[in-house]
Amino acid sequence: MSASGTFVNDIKEIRRRARQHLSAGAVTQNYEGKVGDTIALLNHAVATEIVCILRYKFHAICATGLASEAVKAEFAQHAKEEEQHLDLLAERINQLGGKPNLNPEGVSSRAASEYVEGRTWST
Repeated sequence: MSASGTFVNDIKEIRRRARQHLSAGAVTQNYEGKVGDTIALLNHAVATEIVCILRYKFHAICATGLASEAVKAEFAQHAKEEEQHLDLLAERINQLGGKPNLNPEGVSSRAASEYVEGRTWST
């Protein structure tokens, strides 16, 4: 058999083994952590991301001054990146069998970051 034939067989075997374990879900047998604790920590991170998104959006809207358009764009980009983080966290919580806590009630008490409105956006 040629080298390329061996490679194709190896790929088929790798795919077969991967499919065999898909039904196990996101938590594998060798996972030693506590899923509930992991979900709780991830939900704290979700709250933190929500606070950061809101703070960046506020600053993107309220920035003023000569360079305010560039500042607004920078804050808006940060808000989008934080939203991507939020999506990843929520999806991971879901994969682990939990529910992402997106309830706005109590977000600030669950978050590691504070919502603080800046007062000097002028440049």
